[in-house]
Amino acid sequence: MKMFFAREKETKQLIASLSSGRNVILSGMYGIGRTSLVRHVSRLMQGKREFLFADFSNTPDRVCRELDNRLTRETIYKKKAAPVRYKSRRHRLAATVSKGAGQHVLVLDNIAKLTAQKLNLIRYWVSESSFQFVAITETFLGEDELLALRLALLPADVMRIGRLPMKDSMEMIRARAEGRKPSPTEQELKALALAARGYPLGIVELMSTPAMGGRSKRHAALRGAAVDKGKSDD
Repeated sequence: MKMFFAREKETKQLIASLSSGRNVILSGMYGIGRTSLVRHVSRLMQGKREFLFADFSNTPDRVCRELDNRLTRETIYKKKAAPVRYKSRRHRLAATVSKGAGQHVLVLDNIAKLTAQKLNLIRYWVSESSFQFVAITETFLGEDELLALRLALLPADVMRIGRLPMKDSMEMIRARAEGRKPSPTEQELKALALAARGYPLGIVELMSTPAMGGRSKRHAALRGAAVDKGKSDD
């Protein structure tokens, strides 16, 4: 089943920015598909860029440990090495990436708060490594923090990911309903798309409910979704 839909404009924009050597900051509400977009682009750029994903809601030390384990996993069965301190680990990561063949893109996911230590880690890698960066920020990240991030990642493009248009929402619903009996009618597809309001995670949750199986249950679920939509719009 196809799991990524539309976003042709955003896909081209992200590839163009990375291909020109620029960093990218992606913003948008939770569940709108920011990380899915980057994973989609990572597949399209396979062989040209190697993408590493880091959960930046973790502490800088944990981020470095997890990346270090990923980049050095070929040594996992060798003799256990002495513990590596945080600053030594971040230096080793920068050196490993800079010496390696090919260009690495470090995806900093889930940036909800930018502490001084996290900002210093980004600045260090920008100056000491050959990483390119894609930073995925939450909508509630403060303006001052966002500005500091953008300055640290210069040159950087800022992309905001919005809701899916109706046509793409219907395509996503149609694909997720594939194989279900009876298949949804065009009217039902439109009603589901309206209920989801272009929100990809909302589509996934709506299509995952057991009530979306039979037609009578589907109609009941649609009525419930319409009621919820009306309440959210009040």
